[in-house]
Amino acid sequence: MRPNFNYLEERAEDLLVRNNLFYAGFNVKKLTKLLKINLKEEPLSDDVSGFFVMTDTDNIITYNKSNGKLRQRFTIAHEIGHFILHSKEQPIFIDKTPSVMFRNNSSSTGEDFKEREANAFAASLLMPRTLIEKEILNAPNDIDDAIQHLADMFKVSQQAMSFRLSNLGYGI
Repeated sequence: MRPNFNYLEERAEDLLVRNNLFYAGFNVKKLTKLLKINLKEEPLSDDVSGFFVMTDTDNIITYNKSNGKLRQRFTIAHEIGHFILHSKEQPIFIDKTPSVMFRNNSSSTGEDFKEREANAFAASLLMPRTLIEKEILNAPNDIDDAIQHLADMFKVSQQAMSFRLSNLGYGI
């Protein structure tokens, strides 16, 4: 049974509205700056898309330099999800040891609840339900063309858009 992640829709939309970024294809790197999260682009192993590190003085998202731009964008949004949803659950870093949350192959398959939650948050952030509902009215009638149109507009992969539309109940 799939968990109900509807609560993430409002949190993601609210975050975008509060930061004046509530539009399709917004600059996800700008959002990290507004949230005071540092970004690092690094060469990582093929099975790691990125990770989020919290220390006593810094929040850092590192993403895989070798991934495509759309994958990097989703990874950054996923790691923002960890920051928004899970950073308060982490201990205070008295020992100066950073806490690390990785986005890797198990993140994509959704094996871990926090990873699935961060994925759902990223989808809600990059493809807000309200904006999808408005833009789908302007999409081509052919389903493949519509997915491509929406994917281009929201700057996500066709696969991510297909999953999002399906999760929103569009029967894709």
